[in-house]
Amino acid sequence: MLMEKFRRLKEYFKGKISVVSYSGGMDSLLVALMSKHYGRYTLAITVNNGFFPEDSIKKSVELSKKYSIDHKVVDFNYLKNGVVCEINRDLKNRCYICKRYMAEVLVKERDKLRDFFDREVIIVDGTNYDDLFEDRPGIRAYREYGIRSPLAELEIRKKEVKEILRYLNVPTPREDSCLATRILNPPITEERLKRVYEGEKFLAFYLGLEGYFRVRDFHNIAVIEINSEEIHKIMDIAKFRDISKRFKEIGFERCVLGVDRV
Repeated sequence: MLMEKFRRLKEYFKGKISVVSYSGGMDSLLVALMSKHYGRYTLAITVNNGFFPEDSIKKSVELSKKYSIDHKVVDFNYLKNGVVCEINRDLKNRCYICKRYMAEVLVKERDKLRDFFDREVIIVDGTNYDDLFEDRPGIRAYREYGIRSPLAELEIRKKEVKEILRYLNVPTPREDSCLATRILNPPITEERLKRVYEGEKFLAFYLGLEGYFRVRDFHNIAVIEINSEEIHKIMDIAKFRDISKRFKEIGFERCVLGVDRV
């Protein structure tokens, strides 16, 4: 079954010119690689909107170079161009608003390629089949702009993405996610994004975390979420005091332990 899906994924890109919404995560990397090897031409686009750490943008650049994928970073910083004001007025729909603006960037890049090649160009992203069953408003925004998701269309699940990458001898890259999702009350600011990034970076190093974890900012209180397999790493008074001390140094008033994925 997996090899059949792999075959269909190759056929999907045959002869096509594609713009790939590319984060450097495993899903968009697989899509970019398949498009590059089996399509006519591929341009991977990373939108630097200010909501991801610079390390994440750097990783997308490094991976595209490693696999010889034509890649372009488009700077469209929401914190500097005013988009963040719209998002702060409707934080509940932040992901939809964010993806809508990203889609507009991708459409502009597609139109440039279409003019250059004088033929149709598709825009694709790395949404996999499992993503369709989660609350992801950004998917709806991309659909409104005609952006397609080959992994979802071919019912390729996240586990199968990892298996295909393994088959291709491509190491699975670390998954990064949008820092703006960590802000639980408005406003989203550069300072608050930096604070949650520094908090997560410290936790990963100090506790040696390998699985899912998050630091969320709720009215300047750090809400720490760690999955059940690693929750024991933080259940130590001395360690929690060290964490609380560090979090106050980076700007939080205090920190608490929340429960999310158990």
